[in-house]
This record gives sequence, structure tokens and C-alpha cells, in this order.
Amino acid sequence: MTNLNALAKQIREWQLSRGLSDNELCKRFAGIGSTKTYKRILDGDLAELDLERWQIEYDQVWALIELESQSTQEDEPIYDDLWHVTAPILAVKDAMAERGNNRLVIVEGPSGSGKTTAGRCLAARYGRRVVLTEADETWKDSLCSMLGGILRALGIRDIPVSTEDRKQKVLTLLAASPVCLVIDEAHHLGPRTLNLVKTILNQTPSQVVFLCIHTLFRKLECAAYEEAKQLTKNRLCERVKLNGPALSDVEKFLSRRLTFEAGALKPCARLCADTAAQHGSWNFVNLVARKCRQLAGKADVDQDTFVKALTKIQQSR
Repeated sequence: MTNLNALAKQIREWQLSRGLSDNELCKRFAGIGSTKTYKRILDGDLAELDLERWQIEYDQVWALIELESQSTQEDEPIYDDLWHVTAPILAVKDAMAERGNNRLVIVEGPSGSGKTTAGRCLAARYGRRVVLTEADETWKDSLCSMLGGILRALGIRDIPVSTEDRKQKVLTLLAASPVCLVIDEAHHLGPRTLNLVKTILNQTPSQVVFLCIHTLFRKLECAAYEEAKQLTKNRLCERVKLNGPALSDVEKFLSRRLTFEAGALKPCARLCADTAAQHGSWNFVNLVARKCRQLAGKADVDQDTFVKALTKIQQSR
């Protein structure tokens, strides 16, 4: 049994635990391929398949499944039709259509505003076309560390030792097979690593997406003014600013997570939207919905129960 076949069977177990059909799974994760390809891999019929390609695809799908499992409860799916997800997706589509160097998308907002969720939804929608990686504090000054992180995200296991060799390998791979490189926590970058992003945009057809905390990225733009200016003035496709959840999206979200008594949804959604921006944005909304389920049990949620849940979460922040 190959690693690919074993991984497909892990995905199948997760799929069955969620009650998803093959069509639903393939629609949710583009990297699965068609239902026909998925069945072939499950059956171990790997003849004439590009095994290296599908191994990378299925590795990324499994990574997304693990991320979702770590951040949500089993009955808490991620919705890709809310504005904090649709706005970044539309910006990335524009960047993918760009033929010049304006292929940088910056998605910025406070913690809990949905940036990481947007990145996961991009990867689920586009499969191997989107590569997720996460910056850390070492990326501020270390090109070698950043290049190693990108190569690992690209599925490269034999990573060169020297910085120059890593750089040439990254540029060669991104030139040969363009991807949308999504860098979460991009506020951890520094002058040298911002210049590396500029080089990627100049020398390859790939796109780059920064997911970053607004205030920290502004500090980076001031500290590395010239380097940041060359990106944000000359290579920026779009800057998406995520703020507090919109009332219409909060109402949509709560209506999917909870069953309300007649007339209770709209005032509860309004209260939650008004409070969320000061207490963690979408993360706050999610926690309130979870607490409501605990307090209401099998009963419909009324306004008193919702206020009690919201107050408990608010006091814990």
C-alpha cells in the first residue's frame, strides 16, 4: 500500500465521520480531484497517475482537515459565503488574472477577524494551486528560514542547506509551476524577506497573499519603509481590510448554527454584531454560538438565553 493510498483511506475515514458524499468532498477540497480519481486512489489503481502530484495534493487536503479539526468542533463547519471569506477570494481571483507584477494581495484585520479561515477556504477551493505557509519571528531576519518554510509548504523534502541554493530552488519551482503562495502571520516579515517576496513577484508568475494583523503590519511598513513601499505601491493587486463582522453575516452564521424562537434571531444577531468587534470578532461570534448550544440544550434559543451566553463569553475575554 502506497503512502498516497493510505492517505486517501485516512481522508475516507474522516469523510464518513462527517457524513459527506464523494461529490461533497470533492467540491469542498479541490485537491481530491474528481470522484473517479478519488476512487482509483482509494482502490490502489495508481497506474498512469502522476503520483508525485497527487501525493502533494492529498498531503495538503489532509493538512487542511487537521487544521479544521484543531480549530472547530465536529458540528461547526466553515462557511465560505461570508464576506470575510468572499472578499479575499475575489481579490485572489483578480491577482490570478493579472499578467503584470501586481500580484500581491494583503488581507489584514485584527485577531479573530477570519484571515486564517479565508486562507483555508482558498486552499480548499483551489487545491494545489494555493500553497499555505505560516511566518514566524525567525522570518524577520532569516531568508534561509523563510525559504525553508516555503519549500516545505511546496512539498519538498530534500531541502538544500545554503540560502542561495534554497532561493534558486524556490524561484525555479514557482516559475515552472505557478502557485498562489499564502503567507499567514505575514507581519513577522522583515526588510530582507519583503525583498524576497518582491523577487518572487518579479521573477515568477506566482501570486502572493499576506494574511496579517493590521496594526503589526503597519509597524512593519514603517520600519521597512522602502522595501514595503516597493511592494504596496508597485506590486499590490488589492488590500482587503477585515473589520468587525457585518450584521447580515452574523445573522446568516447564527441561523445556521442555532435554532431560535420566533422573532429572536434578528435582535440577537444585532447585539452580537455590535459586541463582536471589541471582543474578538468572528472568534467571539463562534464562542457565543457554542455557549448558546450548551445553555439551550435541545430547546430553541430565546433572547434571554442568548444574552446570558454572550455575557459569559464577554466576561471571559
